[in-house]
Amino acid sequence: MQALKVVVIRAEYGKIVESDIVEGDLFDIVKEEARQALEAWRPETSDFVVARDFREIEIKLPIPPELYDRLREMGIPLSRAGDKAVASIPIVLISYDSEMITEEEYQENKIILIAPYLSEEVKMDLENEAAGITSPSEKPEGIIEEE
Repeated sequence: MQALKVVVIRAEYGKIVESDIVEGDLFDIVKEEARQALEAWRPETSDFVVARDFREIEIKLPIPPELYDRLREMGIPLSRAGDKAVASIPIVLISYDSEMITEEEYQENKIILIAPYLSEEVKMDLENEAAGITSPSEKPEGIIEEE
């Protein structure tokens, strides 16, 4: 099987600091990125978490042939929803710098988000998600800033 394109997004404090497209096996890339993040991790102040999940993405029909081929190579099934196709893609989040805000709330400061590269549009959506995950949390309830 040929190497697939994978997007590796690094986000820190609400900003994308790096977003690359690399070729290789998704989970081999995850392992290598986790090894690198482990070096930057400070166990005395933060948890180290690697979490795999799936994201449903919508793709406008007709699907470009190169995108269809990429999805097929990865074994990602497609379903149809009106004028769009829906695919469930694997994503992996590596969190290596976080802090506890309350007993139930964590603030992720530095993360790496890894997913198959499908298109620039999907990459931008994932970048927005990564930036959102690391954005400083909202003000605690009761604090209202005057404009």
